[in-house]
Amino acid sequence: MSKIKRSTTSYEPTWERFTKLPATLAQPYNNQYSTCYNARLSMLRERCLSSATNMIVSRIIELKENVPSTAVGTIVKSTPGRPVSDTAYHSSYEGVSYLGTPFNADDDEEAFRTYCDQKDSIVLEDESGRVELTGDIDIDGLATGVVVAVEGVVGATGVMTVNNVHFPNMGPQESVDDSILDDVSILLVSGLDCGGADASVSLKREMLIDYLTGHFAADQGSTIARVIIAGGGCTKPIKPENLSPFGNWASSKKKVNEDTSNVTLPIRELDLFLGELCASGVPVDYIPGLHDPTNANWPQKALHVCLLPNAGTFVNMLSRSPNPYEANIGGKHFLGSDGLNITDLRRFIAKKVVKGNADEVDDEGNIIEQSVEMEEMSSLEALETSLKLNHIAPTGPDSLPTFPFKDNDPFVVEQTPHVYFAGNCEEFGTKLIEHDGATTRLICIPSFEMTGQAVLMNLKSMECTTVEFGDVQPGSAMLDDEHKMET
Repeated sequence: MSKIKRSTTSYEPTWERFTKLPATLAQPYNNQYSTCYNARLSMLRERCLSSATNMIVSRIIELKENVPSTAVGTIVKSTPGRPVSDTAYHSSYEGVSYLGTPFNADDDEEAFRTYCDQKDSIVLEDESGRVELTGDIDIDGLATGVVVAVEGVVGATGVMTVNNVHFPNMGPQESVDDSILDDVSILLVSGLDCGGADASVSLKREMLIDYLTGHFAADQGSTIARVIIAGGGCTKPIKPENLSPFGNWASSKKKVNEDTSNVTLPIRELDLFLGELCASGVPVDYIPGLHDPTNANWPQKALHVCLLPNAGTFVNMLSRSPNPYEANIGGKHFLGSDGLNITDLRRFIAKKVVKGNADEVDDEGNIIEQSVEMEEMSSLEALETSLKLNHIAPTGPDSLPTFPFKDNDPFVVEQTPHVYFAGNCEEFGTKLIEHDGATTRLICIPSFEMTGQAVLMNLKSMECTTVEFGDVQPGSAMLDDEHKMET
């Protein structure tokens, strides 16, 4: 019987900018967060001005009335619909899920909504001042922290009427290695929910390992050269009943041990899962996420090796990456995250949809007027918007917690990736976009806990398919084994 070998490909982590803070950030919280916006503006200014036609002013304060001008700055958006609780402190036992759903929400509570409203307003700001914007500008498609160049005229009231908006040009893209074999693939998965109460999710995780190790079919999974786990590995920890604000737990030693066991259960289950995967000869990149034991401020540091005593022993198989993630795999530049940045962006942007037809009439023959309503952007649309803005986390630090960087912003997309992904989405989505001579594959990785799906991407063609794991439903038709595994 001939042995089946697993496909391999080149691999080089390039996430140093997310792990090594510059010397000026030895004490990061000595800085104000304004330095973060100033660094972002400095990095993107010239890329915004490359297609400007009007006179360019170096600072917003130099804008003159009734003179067509171009100014570059950072958008500051006033959003009255943003709840006060959104800016409040949340402990690790509170907060919201990746999809914006409060964990203690009732069934009739709205799970996710955009904060955009007709009353929203925006201003353009730099280190010298700010100017209010109106006119031909899509307010709903912008959020606080976005860097743009605007062309327009400032009126007597000091408000700038905009007639054109320029986003930053895309950065250069590395050449593609055409020597990659056709049968080399990357598996992307997120939302494993280790430590969760749902036993069916645990079964699906075991099926995923069986698929990767060829237990369903001899050659199945052998083309997968690497697995990327994009956050959501740990479920929300269980809060100890007698936990006080100062950490004094129950006096009973037995009760303390039970509480400690419940808190650490998610990371212990994740350790066992990763260890089993690595022991099977599958290289794994693990990206931390919302409920993992790491820092809350972005960029999030990789899980410490002491938290993974089992999987951490596979030093050549397990790569503990930061969040966001960046690496060159098989000659392709991968860039992505656990998806929290995309969820946060979706709360502050929306799209306008025209309701009704121009020729539609009611029962009395009267013409029904068309209405324009705002709808939430999908995760795929928000991911594309993030790439267009050339920024991984445009809403940070306003609503997404980040470090107060001073000299540079590591979230600026300086090189256009071949693959740009976000984890923990409500459904699978993908799109191949071409821009400025570059091609990027966008991938929304569905939550494995919700859908039982993982994404399989061919490295050469960059085509994506889903592999689904789940229970057999009575009367359901069995799908092709390549796309669905059922028990």
